[in-house]
Amino acid sequence: MIDSLYIAWRYVSFNWARTLTLVACVTLIAVLPLALELLLDESERQLLARAETTPLVVGAKGSSLDLVMNSLYFGDSVPEPISMAAVDGIANPGLALPIPLHVRFRARGHPIVGTTLEYLDFRGLRVVAGRRGAAADGCLGRAGR
Repeated sequence: MIDSLYIAWRYVSFNWARTLTLVACVTLIAVLPLALELLLDESERQLLARAETTPLVVGAKGSSLDLVMNSLYFGDSVPEPISMAAVDGIANPGLALPIPLHVRFRARGHPIVGTTLEYLDFRGLRVVAGRRGAAADGCLGRAGR
């Protein structure tokens, strides 16, 4: 038994680069699936957190996925606009508090979002600099910062 351990030790010490590479590959194979699962779980949690706080999204006929991605995460595809009469149709009978969003344009890759002041309260945002109601003067940030 001792002779086998001695031979193994001599092999490892002589071929240290090969052994180190082999140990790194086996470690990577063992750790990568766990790290990937943790990363995907956290991504799913963050994406669902925003979606769960938004009870209803109303839009024109078209792809419901495009509508949701544009409404929640301001995605690249732009759904067809609806009229403010549709917003009034939701608000007048008291079905819900409608918060219209106009996300058509981008500046330096960031979306320009046109909305009402209720959106700030709904998402827990506050004006960091400037005046509330003067979107061109202010920057938005998370409440509590």
